[in-house]
Amino acid sequence: MNLTRPAVSASLVLLLAGCGSAAGPAGSASVVPPVASAPASPAPSGQLVLKEVVSEPIGQDTVEVLAFSPDGKRLALGAADGTVAVYSLQVSATEDAVKAQKLHGRFTSSIAWSPFGDRVLSAASDGAAIIGDPNTMQPLQRFNTDPASYPAGVWSPDGQKIALAQGRDSVQVYDLHGNAEPETLSLPGATRALLWLPSGELAASDDKGKVTFFKPGNPTPVRAYTPAQSHKAVNGLSLSPADGSLAIAYDDGTIILLDPSTGKEVRQLTQGRQTGSVAWSPNGKVLAETSVAFAVTFFDSAGKRLASLDIGHDMNGVSWSPDGALVAAGSDDHTFKIWQVSPAQTPGSGKLPPQPSYMGR
Repeated sequence: MNLTRPAVSASLVLLLAGCGSAAGPAGSASVVPPVASAPASPAPSGQLVLKEVVSEPIGQDTVEVLAFSPDGKRLALGAADGTVAVYSLQVSATEDAVKAQKLHGRFTSSIAWSPFGDRVLSAASDGAAIIGDPNTMQPLQRFNTDPASYPAGVWSPDGQKIALAQGRDSVQVYDLHGNAEPETLSLPGATRALLWLPSGELAASDDKGKVTFFKPGNPTPVRAYTPAQSHKAVNGLSLSPADGSLAIAYDDGTIILLDPSTGKEVRQLTQGRQTGSVAWSPNGKVLAETSVAFAVTFFDSAGKRLASLDIGHDMNGVSWSPDGALVAAGSDDHTFKIWQVSPAQTPGSGKLPPQPSYMGR
């Protein structure tokens, strides 16, 4: 089924045009995320100001996961009805901003861009993970996961492999250019969020709150983090490009910052209500958190609250554009929303590959 939506909203066209976006060919309405002319700061100063520029529906259900492409010109999304979509922030007047297909039969729990932005990996509770073409929304490769679970999928930093947290008992690593059977990493219990670190290690979480680190090629964990106090399932992992701290978001509202190289806790942020997802800004200075408290909240690395958006609906996946000028989140009102951030959280020298988005229920 091919779903179409109106072209990118006029408010975003005008806003980004006012920020100095380049004009497209004659007869087109070109939309480019603000980069050079957006207010920029290497660190948040006091409070953040956020202005909503997009609110669009995807599919017929809640928007669960989303991630900006490496170039910041597109947003990949997954909905609870199995719809996977790509939203373009740069379209002509005759094009639709949204290209979507119902690639899955059930809840889309994970979505991730390849490092080069040429493929999108989605995983869902129908027991499938699919690599798709973001230009046509056609599936290119399919992999099996545990049905009736919430699998997670990530790309290796070089784009040659993917790892799938199966939802139960294991993580499987696939070489996309090889014919060998996948490598299986044992992780007893129900797996949750997964993150492939620049060091080459895989961080895999579970429904008991534990985060286990693996080196591909070695099925034995190299280290593990178990919180001192019991927490519920891990709902999100995000790595800071500034100091390399790993943010762990728990279903009970706890956010813990971890040094992934040692597995040692750095600090715990103020506990809120059930956390949906977390994402570090490209400069590693601001952590965005979604929750069932109907809000998107922004903290600095010490846990100081910088801003909070009261949405009125449960909020799910969250993602920053690579230039730090935009942040997007999925909502239970069946829409995704994009805000312009001021000051923009412009990245420094410590860039990371595009980070995946995960949501479990």
